[in-house]
Amino acid sequence: MGGLVSDFTRGSIRHQLIRFSLPFLLTNIIQSFYNIADIKVVSYFCGTEGIAGVSIAGNILNTITYMIIGLCNGGAIMTAQYIGARSEKDVKETIGTTFAVMTALAVVTTSLALIFADRILAALNTPPEAFSETKTYFMICMGGSIFIYGYNAVGAILRGVGNSKTPMYFGLGACVLNIVLDILFVGPMGLGVGGAALATVIAQAASMTACAVYLRKSDFIFSFRRKDFMLSLSKTADIFRLGLPGAVQNAIVSGGFLIVSSLTNSLGVNAASGVSVASKINNFAQQPASAVGMAVASMTGQNVGAGLYDRAKEALRTAVGVSMIVGIAAFIIVQLIPEQLMGLIVSDDAVIEEALPYLRITACDYLLVAMIFPLNGICNGSGHTLFTMIPSVVSSVVTRVPAAYLCVRVFDMGLAGVGISTPVGTVSAILICGWFYLSGRWKKSTIKFENSIGRKSV
Repeated sequence: MGGLVSDFTRGSIRHQLIRFSLPFLLTNIIQSFYNIADIKVVSYFCGTEGIAGVSIAGNILNTITYMIIGLCNGGAIMTAQYIGARSEKDVKETIGTTFAVMTALAVVTTSLALIFADRILAALNTPPEAFSETKTYFMICMGGSIFIYGYNAVGAILRGVGNSKTPMYFGLGACVLNIVLDILFVGPMGLGVGGAALATVIAQAASMTACAVYLRKSDFIFSFRRKDFMLSLSKTADIFRLGLPGAVQNAIVSGGFLIVSSLTNSLGVNAASGVSVASKINNFAQQPASAVGMAVASMTGQNVGAGLYDRAKEALRTAVGVSMIVGIAAFIIVQLIPEQLMGLIVSDDAVIEEALPYLRITACDYLLVAMIFPLNGICNGSGHTLFTMIPSVVSSVVTRVPAAYLCVRVFDMGLAGVGISTPVGTVSAILICGWFYLSGRWKKSTIKFENSIGRKSV
């Protein structure tokens, strides 16, 4: 099926999982540096209000990005299972349709976000002193959101064909470019938070374009020529059928986080900035679990497509073991030196002191995501994206939001109360996903293989 494609239906599961997830991990870490670089540079030149502005706008942008990723995963799942079924024609049609759909959605969502920007920021209780900075960062990033869509579409397709190294290389280049432009725009050019946003957009645009050009010149299964970007109605329906539940799921999860963020923002600018700094550390610590979860999804997709369910189960067990080891180590480090870790990102002692209890409590979640990310991976990879909405809704809306409001508004626990709600929500998701996995319902694929050589349907 051409170059840059990996076959997960044979060979050592442990070796493949580690080899495939490491580039994912590095890519995720690189992506984390985008936000860390913005926060670090903005904190130095723009103060606490700038940090809050980047944080609040970043939360909204993350919600949109996670929805994109969820929808793109529909194309990634289809690509992985068609690869496993040896159906090259379906692979090409899926890739072309994925890019066509993402382009159309980018135009629509960008327009809506820009029109309702003020209302969105007001609904999130954005502190008045940080409102201007927040709006500036949000408007500029949304103006370049077409590159966010394209970047995630390329990454999803490459995951589907078993290639995790190419996005890592171009992501690294984008990260370096972003940091350089951050310093230049925010520092000497004095563009403030707008400069940080502009740096992020330019870096993402450069990474997406360079990756597409590279793949076009390589022996990739998709040539990236104009004629290849054809919209297949049947594939579009399948992408939405498989990807929309994930997009809605991510929207609900992120929406729940935004509700909690609104509660945090109401506690003041130091609280909003402190949670942003602590969240950067949490995101960094959870990247290994996220990476192996993504690897499990791709490996499950190919093996379910080939009818090799035991290999998918072995991938899950290996992923949980690796994630748990890393999670325990990260938890211990955060408990020992939390102030020093936050001090690497921001130098404001008031912000660090405000966020300290939140960081210590949410670090417990490192042990829980070691289970939930791989479990989500096997459910998504087998095509049961609709089911994964259930634990996400329960976790983010039914448990986390009420727990946060109860702890903050009733028991007056401040950011510590916000922190408690995070592991509480994850536990509920683990219970539901664990039941689904043990029941064996994930083994039935939801994709038809009409053009495959080895099998016709599952």
